[in-house]
Amino acid sequence: MVADKFLEIDVERINIVDKQGKLKMSLFESEHMPDPFLDGKSFPDVRQGTPASGIMFYNQEGDECGGLIFGSEKDDNGDYESSLSLTFDQYKQDQILQMSTYEKNGIRNYGFSIYDRPNIPLSETIEKYQELQKQEESVEKQKAISETFEGHNQRAFFGKSQNGEVAVCLMDSKGKDRIRMVIDVNDVPRMEFLNEKGEVVYKLPPE
Repeated sequence: MVADKFLEIDVERINIVDKQGKLKMSLFESEHMPDPFLDGKSFPDVRQGTPASGIMFYNQEGDECGGLIFGSEKDDNGDYESSLSLTFDQYKQDQILQMSTYEKNGIRNYGFSIYDRPNIPLSETIEKYQELQKQEESVEKQKAISETFEGHNQRAFFGKSQNGEVAVCLMDSKGKDRIRMVIDVNDVPRMEFLNEKGEVVYKLPPE
């Protein structure tokens, strides 16, 4: 079969599928971002209103397994936000590797992050969270939501913060900073060790 050839094509979404019709990759503009798809289920409204275009990746089982998204918004006053994110997901879970940028009115941060994810399928976590969202607000509800997302923690970051510091941050299993290596805006380096409460217990150079 001879494929049609186009020099240029305008389209709002393209789905790349295998011979069995299973989705392998989706290229989309912001109004046609695909819903998360895991374990044969689609989860509408999870990304509702996200102003981003990009590419979504899918594995052999049809599960979403990462993607590249980018977008920006600017209001009538000239205030703007711009972001980009490239992620790679743990099997049946959310991203464990991410390269990202975020900027708002000239203040920006960007870098590379790694995450811990539990072995519980993300589809189960989303379903539980959506059920909890239907409940009336209460302390018990917020506690249950926190428990639902246990094990979803950032473990490391390398990049530049909004205050202009370049840093390497290492977090514990609860996502709390424990080691920070920093070069501040005045090009002064420092290294900090923190306890589980976020208190600096040792610092180089010493104060």
